[in-house]
Order: sequence, then C-alpha cells, then structure tokens
Amino acid sequence: MDVELKATSMGKRLAQHPYNRVRLLPAGVDVSGDKHEYLIPFNQLLNITCKRGLVWGELEFLLADDKVVRLHGTEWQETQRFHHYLMQSWQRWSLEMSDVCHEVLHALRLDIEGFSEQDRWLKRSESGDLKEKIFKQFDALPLPLSRLNEFENLREDAAFCQHWLEQGEAALAQRNRDWTAKIRDRYHDFFSTVETSPLNPAQCEAVVNGEDALLVLAGAGSGKTSVLVARTGWLLQRKLATPDQILLLAFGRQAAEEMNERIQSRLDVSDIQSRTFHALALHIIREGSNKQPIVSKLESDVDARQKLLLTHWRQQCDEKKRTLMAGGNGCAMNWNGRCQKEHSGKMTGWQNGWLHDWIAGSD
Repeated sequence: MDVELKATSMGKRLAQHPYNRVRLLPAGVDVSGDKHEYLIPFNQLLNITCKRGLVWGELEFLLADDKVVRLHGTEWQETQRFHHYLMQSWQRWSLEMSDVCHEVLHALRLDIEGFSEQDRWLKRSESGDLKEKIFKQFDALPLPLSRLNEFENLREDAAFCQHWLEQGEAALAQRNRDWTAKIRDRYHDFFSTVETSPLNPAQCEAVVNGEDALLVLAGAGSGKTSVLVARTGWLLQRKLATPDQILLLAFGRQAAEEMNERIQSRLDVSDIQSRTFHALALHIIREGSNKQPIVSKLESDVDARQKLLLTHWRQQCDEKKRTLMAGGNGCAMNWNGRCQKEHSGKMTGWQNGWLHDWIAGSD
C-alpha cells in the first residue's frame, strides 16, 4: 500500500521549503521536493512530531545529532491521519527490531559477566578487545542506542552494557584488586612461606599480576628478588607457564646466583636458571651457531683483570712522571718520591681493596 502526504498547492508556494511530499516505505520514509530528496530509514529515526501551524500541518523527523527534516504546507487533517499511520508502522517495526536487539544485548551481557567472573587476573588488553566487540555490536543494532531505553525487554541489558563501557577501566582495576585480596586469603600459606619473610600486599599483587607487561619499581632491599622468586613459583603452581617458558635475568653474576639458590631452595625447582644478560647472549650465540664463542679470559679471571688494570695504571704514572721531569727537576723529585712511595709494588689499604672489589664485581 502506497501511503503518501503532499503539501497543498498554496502551502507549497508559500512555505518555500525544499520538501513538500513524504512517502511511507516498508522500513522508512522518503521525504522529497522538486529538487531535493531525503531517504530516512526507520533505524535512523529518533522521533516523529506532528504540529499544527496557523493554516497548515507540519511533520518533523528527528535524526541523530539533533538533525531535523521538516515537511510544511500540508492539510492538517491529512497530516494527522498520515502521522497516525506512520507512527503505527514505525512502532510495529521497532517492536520487531527490539527482539533482535534483545538477543544481541543479552549475549553481550553474558560475555561481560563470564569475562568478569573468571578466576584469574583480567588483562587490560582483553578488556579492550571486549570493548571493541561491544562497540561493533552496538553499531550493528537495528535500533539507535538512544531508543533502547524505550523498550522494557532491552532496558536492563542495555544499561548493564553501557555502564560497563563507561566504568570499564575503573571497574576492571577494582575487580582485579578484589580478586587479588581473595587470592591472598586462599593461598595464604604460599605467600607466607615462599620466601623467608611473608610477602606484603603490594608484593602479592605484583606476583599475581597477569598483564602482558609489568614494571615493578622499588628501592634497594625492598623485596624485588622475593617478588621474582614468588612470581616464578606462582606461574608454576597455577600452571600458567612451564619451566622452559620462564626466563630470569639479572645484571650481575652474584644476583643471578642468589636468585638460583633461592629458587632451588624455596621452590625445589632445578630446571630454571637465572642468567646475566651477557650469559644469555653467549647462550644464544652458542645455540644458534653450534660454536663456543671465544671470550677473553679477562671476563672470568679476576686476578688477570686486576693485573691488567695495575699495569696500565703504572704506565700512566710513568708517563706523568716523565712529563713533570721535562718541566723541572724540583717538581720531578717531589713527584718521583711520592710516586715511588705510593705506587711501587702492590697497592695496599683502601686503594687495593676498592680496586679489587670493583674489578671482581664487574661482569
């Protein structure tokens, strides 16, 4: 059935408006004039208003972003009849589409609830993926978002999804804090005995944090190594990783050895080895080329490193002495006496101790 409303001849001339005719379509309306035409699908309509002017009727079609398409100069009774029929058609279509929206929104709510109820740390990246899915589903809904609250079967699910989107980051952070508190209670024995001293709440959160990347900033002696040891044990206990998937690195050899000792004694695990960055690089080269890299013996021989440094130091002293001798005998004698006294033979006292510790501590 072709239902149409036109402006009267006089109304068309006096209104001087680009649109003077509207035609009802199966899922929308076609508003047109002599030179203009505007096709409005039902899924873009937010409201339809029928108004009476001094002489003629008027129809207003409200769209997104407060855009309004108007039809002027129509006979008032015909305008009322057309508006009544149009509203019936639009509302009937909207009810049918609300059933489709209900299925989509309810499925989204189940996805959000299932995601939030998992017994693990929820990653921001996973939350972002779920948000993107919700936005895509919202864009595909046959009804505008601003109209969802009009339908009883959509109101609750739509509000739930909207709230989760608006409070996403804050809600996720709070949910992970609540989950961490429950985990601390449930695994109290683990967090109390994994190291010699029980882990504090901040350390526990760093241990169970499941983000793709985690940076722990803390001062010296605050328990960073304890966090690494406990995190290793946590990954193994929860079966989040196998020993061959865990890589532990330290800057110094002493720190790496200490970590290995603590992992073996506290976790009773022997197939996880902490390495220095240099040791890891040598291992990669060895595995990749099937050859043992040639490394200077100075890397592992502390005495050789000390001897080399002392030799170069004495050479520099001799060069300074010769330079001063060239500048004057008095100055040379003073330098020579001081140099012979302080730098002959092996260094003693704080000089030798400091130098030995500095050389031995380097990797």
